[in-house]
Amino acid sequence: MIYVSFLFLFYKKYSMKIICMAVMLFITLLPAGAQKNIPASDIKTAMMKATRFMVEKVSNRGGYLWNYSPDFSRCWGELEAKPSMIWIEAGTPAMGNVFLNAYQLTGESYYLKAAQAAADALIWGQHSSGGWPYMLDFSGETSLKQWYSKVQKGYIHCAQEHAHYYGNCTYDDAATYDSGMFLLRMYLLTLDPKYKYPVERCLDFVLESQYPIGGWPQRYPLHYEYVKGDKEDYTSFITINDGVHTNNINFLLACYTLLGETRALEPLQRAMTCVLALQGGKPQAGWAMQHKLDLNYSPGHARDFEPTGYAATATAEMCRNLMRFYRWTGDTKYLARIPDAFEFLESIRYSDAQMKQLGKSVKPGQILCPTFVEVGTNRPLYLHNDPDHYWVDYDYHGLITHYSSTRAIDLQSLKDEYQHLLSLSKEEVTKDSPFIGQTDISGTLLSHLMRGKMQQADTQKVDSLLTILKKKDYLPGRLPGVSKENPGFSNAPLPSEVISIKEYMNGMSTFIQYLTKSVSYTHLTLPTIA
Repeated sequence: MIYVSFLFLFYKKYSMKIICMAVMLFITLLPAGAQKNIPASDIKTAMMKATRFMVEKVSNRGGYLWNYSPDFSRCWGELEAKPSMIWIEAGTPAMGNVFLNAYQLTGESYYLKAAQAAADALIWGQHSSGGWPYMLDFSGETSLKQWYSKVQKGYIHCAQEHAHYYGNCTYDDAATYDSGMFLLRMYLLTLDPKYKYPVERCLDFVLESQYPIGGWPQRYPLHYEYVKGDKEDYTSFITINDGVHTNNINFLLACYTLLGETRALEPLQRAMTCVLALQGGKPQAGWAMQHKLDLNYSPGHARDFEPTGYAATATAEMCRNLMRFYRWTGDTKYLARIPDAFEFLESIRYSDAQMKQLGKSVKPGQILCPTFVEVGTNRPLYLHNDPDHYWVDYDYHGLITHYSSTRAIDLQSLKDEYQHLLSLSKEEVTKDSPFIGQTDISGTLLSHLMRGKMQQADTQKVDSLLTILKKKDYLPGRLPGVSKENPGFSNAPLPSEVISIKEYMNGMSTFIQYLTKSVSYTHLTLPTIA
């Protein structure tokens, strides 16, 4: 058997009497014979082969874009990029976490060095304010501005967040969150202070950018100059979309519990209260993806295909957050208006007949709702475009395809969780609270410092990946629609196949899940923040 030892970190009690413990994952691998007919050695050999290619052929100073042509003549993040660039959003931090997962499974130092290189790239590119943008350019800011200038000459389909150079940082698509959490994981794993300092700077950024009410803008430091027609710059609005509010709460909680950063506590509590303040009144007791900084914190717009309106997904996400807050505090104020939100979701759900008209279906327990409903009327808002612009109306025909006008909401699971909480005593509810006393909080470092879920693995899928890696040094993929549909830097035909970090990460996750499906994890006192 192979063992990777634990590392324990103990911190002193603070006034809240919380004991913080950070751990490395403990993994016990079963003998290779437990892996059916695929030897573990074959899988590990394939993992190392694919990783060496990514590190030695693809990586740029430890960082990564999303896709590369097989001859490396062209490369893409969300849009076509310069070779001097790396992507933060769904890119370099995610790759770093995959390397750490492989290291903690195998103990191979090569994976740790790859993760350290990714961390170094992020540290190099950390903004002076402490956050991160969507992408970095090792050739400097002048080169990045030139990239934006090229992008702006063409029509930006879907990726409108890249249509204007701000020179600041973003919470959108977890760019800052993923970077901060990955560096936190690096610090807890290595205890090297070079990783702790950028985490502390990131915490400074999160604290400084928080509004008094407890929410955060999409970008910071604040800019207001990108005005389109009659629409103001939305990047200063309080943002729920793409996990901004939830991610920042999770980061504050991680810093508080794992690093003993007591200065994160009051902002964390304020962020929790903010969720209550942003909820609309009946009969629209939901949340928007963005809220304006007006007296009522009313719903706001974002990109051209994200109109002003209440949003089903934001509402469901905030309901789950409120139930988390109740588990942390035992304060019933967090439960008080959840039934109003359920009533709102029920009021905007499509009937079976309407779903048939839309050609949609849902799983048991789910309901189908419009992505956006009009403020004041609850009328569904539908999204359209032509080559020149987007528009929103009430017509469900001819919808855009890159962004859904409907969303499936697992309402029954929300209701079940709510009823379950009502059935518990306060002591039972808060037994795993990170705030109340010295508690035994379940969870693992892996579960909340690792971004994304493990890919499902079976023998057939693993065997297919191994077959590919016998022929190639990488796992091939296809360019996503947004990369193909936006103007690039060449008129040459797009490659039919690309070197894909997404496929690499999915493949590595499949291998790791397969190798660890019979693994025993030791659970220590860590907060569950995922």
